[in-house]
Amino acid sequence: MIRTAIGVCALGVLLSGCAAAYDDDGELLVGGTLVAAPAPAASRVPVVIDSDLAPDDLAAIAYLVRHPAVEVLAITVPDTGMVTCSGGIDLLADLFGALDAEPVPVACGETSRGEHGVPFPADWTGASLALSGLDRSTGGAMPPLPRIDAASYLARLASRVDGLQVVALGPLTDIAEMMRTHPAAYGRLAGIISMAGIVDTESHDADLGVGEWNAAADVDAFAAVLGGPLPVTLVPDDPVPDGRPAGLAAPVVSPLGMAPEFTTPAFWDLATAGAFTTPAAVRVETGTWTVDLERDRGRLERTGDGPVRVVTGLDTVLLDEAYAAVFGTDLR
Repeated sequence: MIRTAIGVCALGVLLSGCAAAYDDDGELLVGGTLVAAPAPAASRVPVVIDSDLAPDDLAAIAYLVRHPAVEVLAITVPDTGMVTCSGGIDLLADLFGALDAEPVPVACGETSRGEHGVPFPADWTGASLALSGLDRSTGGAMPPLPRIDAASYLARLASRVDGLQVVALGPLTDIAEMMRTHPAAYGRLAGIISMAGIVDTESHDADLGVGEWNAAADVDAFAAVLGGPLPVTLVPDDPVPDGRPAGLAAPVVSPLGMAPEFTTPAFWDLATAGAFTTPAAVRVETGTWTVDLERDRGRLERTGDGPVRVVTGLDTVLLDEAYAAVFGTDLR
């Protein structure tokens, strides 16, 4: 998203073989190909990525797809996000082609936002597609499209796959719908980490009553998941620094979210993916949290003890090392 379960698994894997992402003159390579992805670990954590496919989402998807300790089984795309399956499928085909990775199934959301949700500005969708930073000239194989909606497909995977985790980078519409319509399958999920919400930082759009856009786009779903039976980890806006991480300085992924006309102030999605794989880089505060549904949608307030983990700090050095290992970046 464009910005205006941590610790559930020890995914820290020692990687090696980093290659420089700069030419002989020290200039950043924005073309070319990535070095080969690290070899998969003997045991990987099964993951579904729930994403609205904004430019910085693509960097997070690339990171998780290439991570040796993660097995991405599918991508679900909510109909309430910045980019939906219309146009987003082609974008994912190009991304997987650029990564030289086998496309995974992509399930499309069909659930509408709740009564308090605020749609993303329409021009953000067009800009996300046109100015992602991804090379759209070559294309790639289209990902498989299941014949059922995203919530049902996620429930089917959870019923069949032990230890399934969800990394949510967009509105939680389909996660909440899965909880409502497939409670048994929802209870089988091993964890959810969500990039959403704010605690103390400035609202993203006070005039529209938007505290934070990912939450506000379907704030009813956001509140439902936080109040549901499964412990959730949130990465709110507060601890995420502005700017491009040094570990993202590699071919293919370096330009993502960096178009001057539509830049990404913070790679929040990538930080969420990095927090998932690198729990040592994260500080959290657990508790019960209320969500503002109307005046400042998505603002969180701690109200007592409870199971929801909210990230309060990120070790950017450790995260950069994790990105560099996956993308083959030389941090020297």
